[in-house]
Amino acid sequence: MPLRATAAAAVLALGLAACGGGDGDDGDTTGSPTGEPTGQPGGEYVAEITEPSFLAPTSNCYESECSAILDMINDPVVTTDFETGELIFDGLAESIEADEEQTVWTVTLKEGRTFQNGEPVDSEAFQRAWAYSADPKNAMATAGFMSRIEGAGEGKELPGFSVVDERTFEVTLNGPFSQFGQMMSYSPAFSPIAQECLDDLKACNEEPIGTGPYMMDGPWQHDESIKVTKWADYAGDQTGTADAVDFQMFTTPTAAFRDFQNGGLDVISLAPEVYLEAKGTLADSIIEEETATLTYLGFPTEEAPYDNPQVRQAISMAIDRQLIVDQVLNGLAYPSTDIVTPPIPGSRDDACGYCVYDPEQAKALLEEAGVTGEGETLTYFFNADAGHDAWVEAAARQVQENLGFDYKLQATEWAQYLELLDAQDFSGPFRLGWSLDYPSPENYLRPIVGTGGDSNYTGYSNPEVDDLLTQGDQATDTEEAIGLYQQAGDIALEDMPIIPMWSGGTAIAYSDEVGDVRYDQGDGEIAFKEISVNQ
Repeated sequence: MPLRATAAAAVLALGLAACGGGDGDDGDTTGSPTGEPTGQPGGEYVAEITEPSFLAPTSNCYESECSAILDMINDPVVTTDFETGELIFDGLAESIEADEEQTVWTVTLKEGRTFQNGEPVDSEAFQRAWAYSADPKNAMATAGFMSRIEGAGEGKELPGFSVVDERTFEVTLNGPFSQFGQMMSYSPAFSPIAQECLDDLKACNEEPIGTGPYMMDGPWQHDESIKVTKWADYAGDQTGTADAVDFQMFTTPTAAFRDFQNGGLDVISLAPEVYLEAKGTLADSIIEEETATLTYLGFPTEEAPYDNPQVRQAISMAIDRQLIVDQVLNGLAYPSTDIVTPPIPGSRDDACGYCVYDPEQAKALLEEAGVTGEGETLTYFFNADAGHDAWVEAAARQVQENLGFDYKLQATEWAQYLELLDAQDFSGPFRLGWSLDYPSPENYLRPIVGTGGDSNYTGYSNPEVDDLLTQGDQATDTEEAIGLYQQAGDIALEDMPIIPMWSGGTAIAYSDEVGDVRYDQGDGEIAFKEISVNQ
């Protein structure tokens, strides 16, 4: 799934450069500044959203904009407890069980659930959705999620999916994978699809047919608005507080913020252009939260001097992450302590010893490696026009001051940057990011540091890491799997093919008309379903 790991992360990193200031809050539900939130159902509020790319289920929804809408109109198959990593059955599934080999998974659906057009949410609804997504002819962005299923990508049929009965289906994977249950929590990829929708995907993209607490209130008004209202016949367990939500789109972040100031919008994600102004005037009405987005610098590990782990360790320890966060990123980013970011189960606050700023130890490591920075130039690569130039240069300057390496900055347009990534054609450190698909350490480690991982652009390969990842895939319980993935992460953090820099931050402003506003770290977006209208 390389596109998710690169393009999406670039967008998130742009938001990171803007969101800053303060220590954030503790993640609890936050009400309006005028008093305690009502928490009562009813009313309507207005929120800002960027124009999505797609809305139809099993389409190319692989971005936060379409996910925000689909998460309101579709119930998840299952969700995950971020403290334990265990599955929570508050979606469409009644149970999910794996065999001892973690290869054959049996899903039992809750009884009586329907789509918003009255069609049953049954095993065949999942079969047609997943088969459509896996069919290479359809070129779905979410097809990578189906790649673990036996026979995926070979044609129209999905041999690994078997209908047992109306409410039960079996999925046979092409190998053990203990995290398949967690993977199914990613709704845009694993939701079922109504037959009416599949028969006319173009129409369904304009007015999707869902299974969740909200439904479309008329077709998508492109570049203008999307409105959803509560579905009167909803029989599920998800929250739906307000009667209606009107999502408005704007040509610029500044235009959206001015509308918020004038009382038009009730909820808005603060973009780079407006964050500092908003922070100065709306401090009590802003939520600042850590996100599960990782920003990192990768190395071409097969090229000197980056083929020496001690050189990579030295460069990492020569960078003062906190100083860059405070002075360049306005304070709302969180220096990395692991490859796996909070709040993902298994993330640790002390895993990365080489992420600690220690210029003296950095110099010693470089000396032990037999490398000198004097007279040498490191070229740092990053994608242009995405707000990365200031922090990349700050990091390069620190490496220069502490290790003696001169530096050159190489900004590249995104399309060309993707080509460089695919060709692994970097001659120096390169910027990348990663955003979770499902809450598991495996979702970070295998793509980035596993041999041949979808987003392993460093050329790094360590059989011990691969073996531990495989053991984690085969583990029979969540705690055991997490422990094995952590061991794999420890080895990668010793080898340092990438330098974890920080996890991202987000800032949300809200009016005194609404309460119960919070950021959902699992979905990576505002918890729109939970917001209440103060009445």
